[in-house]
Amino acid sequence: MRWEWTTPPWTPTDTDRSRSAHEEREKRVTTGIAAAEAALRYNIRPLSVRAPLRLRGALLEMGVDADLAGACGEAIAIEGLVPDQASGLDRVARAGGVRMGAAPDGRRAVLAGPPASLAGVATRLAGEGPPLDDLGGALTAALAGRGSRPPLPCGDRWLRFGGRTLIMGILNVTPDSFSGDGLAGDVAAAVALAERLVAEGADLIDIGGESTRPGSAPVDAATELRRVMPVLEALVGRLPVPISVDTRKAEVASAAIAAGAGMVNDIWGLRGDPEMAPVVAASPKVSVVAMHNRHDHGEGSLLAEVGRGLRESLLIAARHGIAADRVVVDPGFGFGKTPAQNLELVQRLGELGGIGCPLLLGASRKSTIGLVLEGAPPELRLEGTLALCVLAVAAGAEIVRVHDVVPIRRGLMTADAVLREIPAAVRSAPAPGRTG
Repeated sequence: MRWEWTTPPWTPTDTDRSRSAHEEREKRVTTGIAAAEAALRYNIRPLSVRAPLRLRGALLEMGVDADLAGACGEAIAIEGLVPDQASGLDRVARAGGVRMGAAPDGRRAVLAGPPASLAGVATRLAGEGPPLDDLGGALTAALAGRGSRPPLPCGDRWLRFGGRTLIMGILNVTPDSFSGDGLAGDVAAAVALAERLVAEGADLIDIGGESTRPGSAPVDAATELRRVMPVLEALVGRLPVPISVDTRKAEVASAAIAAGAGMVNDIWGLRGDPEMAPVVAASPKVSVVAMHNRHDHGEGSLLAEVGRGLRESLLIAARHGIAADRVVVDPGFGFGKTPAQNLELVQRLGELGGIGCPLLLGASRKSTIGLVLEGAPPELRLEGTLALCVLAVAAGAEIVRVHDVVPIRRGLMTADAVLREIPAAVRSAPAPGRTG
């Protein structure tokens, strides 16, 4: 006799489904925390092999033999090694046809070789077991981090990457903006400017109610809210693009999110106000820009410190349940850095490509540009801003934060045609007539 079930032997209840979904979320959070911890521990950075002098400088900075610069393919910097890992890494690298140079203390190393060989080393490390497996996972993630980006949630809208560089339009509602564009107290003027920026091609609008220029006086949350909220409330539902709030205060971020902001742009990258991460975490459709910042100009390797700081932000995010696909990273041009360090940041921006999040650069009209242009005031720094935007995009930036949307957009259309994809209209255009 053959038995047949007329109904399933077990039917999941709503409680079972809820428990299963909760367990799945917990598993994702735990996995995300472990990955973020490994990423911070090793702070893996791809080094530029296209600029030999810069590469040699980075190798010396790591304490690694500069002769490694002659190796072909790619170079990958790794920190936070322990002695057993250094020897095991060297063994696996040699077996995979990859050269390795290590600092005298064995805590830092650089791998050099073809991309496929580096990927093979990462896979072998992941299969080695402790203490090499988490290094293999971190290396795999860093190599994959330079790939395509998933869409970014911004409230009821999404930002999509890859086709072209996205533009964040700046809307200052402060009385003391460094560039003289503050519109504190004039809601109508702020709304008109936001609509104009969108009409000119801005993909999102960033509203800021507290000046962060050097030497500016901080304001309390109540003052910032009085400046930001009337403008934000007037723009929500009116603009066809997401709205970001530029704030370091959780209280302001919470009110802005409740009013419809889809992104929080935090100049302290969740490392300032301890309530900022919980506020963002509570709204799963809201993303966050985590910027690198510091109170002094620091010593040592700038890019290593910036990478470490951004990964600290990602670890804080992960511990609060904010997935990495809700985070944009900003290296903090003009924040806690000397003018020379700002330029070095752009020179070596590609070293942050392994972090795996969309990269934003906000250099618009900054004082470093004025110094390079022999004292040009903010309103005459457009060409310098455009140059830095193009260089940043060439190094992997996906978003630029700017005041002057039209010229930046036109410049980036040309840059994107070279760096991303040649437009169909250009591909199909006939050859010009004979010359000469």
